[in-house]
Amino acid sequence: MKKVIFVAMCAIMLFGTVAIGYAEHGDWRGGIRERVHQAKERIERGVENGTLTRHDAKRLHEELDGIMGKIDRMKSDGDFGPREREQIHRDLNRLERDIAREKRGR
Repeated sequence: MKKVIFVAMCAIMLFGTVAIGYAEHGDWRGGIRERVHQAKERIERGVENGTLTRHDAKRLHEELDGIMGKIDRMKSDGDFGPREREQIHRDLNRLERDIAREKRGR
């Protein structure tokens, strides 16, 4: 009986870990959450190492907030389809170019 309970507990833990990993990896079906996180980190590192001013960082954060608001609006109907994901990826590409441009000093 102890072996059955032990095996059942291991199976539950394994499936739970896989489900959590998949949820994190699924990431709004296309890596958007990770890209948003990386953009935030790039902005903060730019401020810390002096390649971005506070004013530039504020503007970039506002651009990122706009993208996040757009994601929320797109997801509000319960569907976040391929066209919507592609549009968000284009917005994130533009943000990444803006971050790089500001870090170089235009």
